[in-house]
Amino acid sequence: MAAPSVVLAVVTALGAVLLAAGVVGLIRDGRRIATPVYLTMGLGLLALGVGLLFAERGNLVPLTVASVIVIGTLLLGIVVGYPLLVLFLLYSGATVLRRESRSLGNALALIAGVGLLFLPTTLGMLAPSDTPRADAVGMVRYAVHMSATLVVLYFGFIFAAFTAASLLYRWRRIRKPPEVVIVLGAGLIDGDVTPLLAARLDRGLAVQRQFHGTPVIIASGGQGPDEPRPEGEAMRDYLIRQGADPATVVAETRSRNTEENLRFSRALLDDPSSPVVVATSSYHVFRAALLTRTLGMNAHAVGAPTAWYYYPSAVIREFAGVIRDRLRFTVLSLAVLVLLSVAFTLVVVPAMGPGPA
Repeated sequence: MAAPSVVLAVVTALGAVLLAAGVVGLIRDGRRIATPVYLTMGLGLLALGVGLLFAERGNLVPLTVASVIVIGTLLLGIVVGYPLLVLFLLYSGATVLRRESRSLGNALALIAGVGLLFLPTTLGMLAPSDTPRADAVGMVRYAVHMSATLVVLYFGFIFAAFTAASLLYRWRRIRKPPEVVIVLGAGLIDGDVTPLLAARLDRGLAVQRQFHGTPVIIASGGQGPDEPRPEGEAMRDYLIRQGADPATVVAETRSRNTEENLRFSRALLDDPSSPVVVATSSYHVFRAALLTRTLGMNAHAVGAPTAWYYYPSAVIREFAGVIRDRLRFTVLSLAVLVLLSVAFTLVVVPAMGPGPA
């Protein structure tokens, strides 16, 4: 077998392995951001390898079709998808600020929309001249532009993977009858549950009824500084008013965040490995699922409906939370990208352009 054929065979095999890893990960668990990355890379490498193998034998149709699909999708995303995304973020951001409280968290969609609106112009302003200059100013500008571009692409890629993994996870169904349903708290108003928290509780109660009332519901939420009583107590009262058997509802009242919701609720289980369903808002499902995996819980997360205008800001906030949960990895990745940009500038730019005048 000729050397090019060996390389193509390796590329095809690698694509098949990555695609298989993505499919297995999706079927077995789904609580991994890497799953859609494996699926996308595997499908891409497999299509590339097969297309090139056919092209080597004189048949260009598979490669041409794959190229048209990829290039067409990219062009459609740039020409149509990007402007529509900016408009949607601006509109939903303005709507959530008009209908909900004016906070930084609720303003994230609007901030992201404005940022994406001016991103191409900003990167253009940082771009070096068409003729690379090997003097200090030219090299610094080249390194800054390359670093900024790679950082933007990095966060765009991670956000796309996070969004894809979230959507794939929402298609999963509860496979094992749960012994416990954990409902995550979301703040009180005047000591009573908010509409958002009520939706979570309704979702948890629906899961309990789906399994004929056998799972115990843990209403998990501590007491904030501006709350007259713990969220867990208010949540328990709401569930009982909605018809839940008081004997099947337990209040967890110490937690202050999602991780503590899960940790303290798990401590109430007779068996930490018991199958659990976590009920939360739709935008919060995947991050809650990631945390259950980190904590080693045998859990499946389900979501309650969320108003469309609230969803973009909430998803961006959840993505920021995932980045914070993996801050060391993120900082290391960004440092590597910046170092690569500097190294590329020091090695390549002097060979591309004239030296200092």
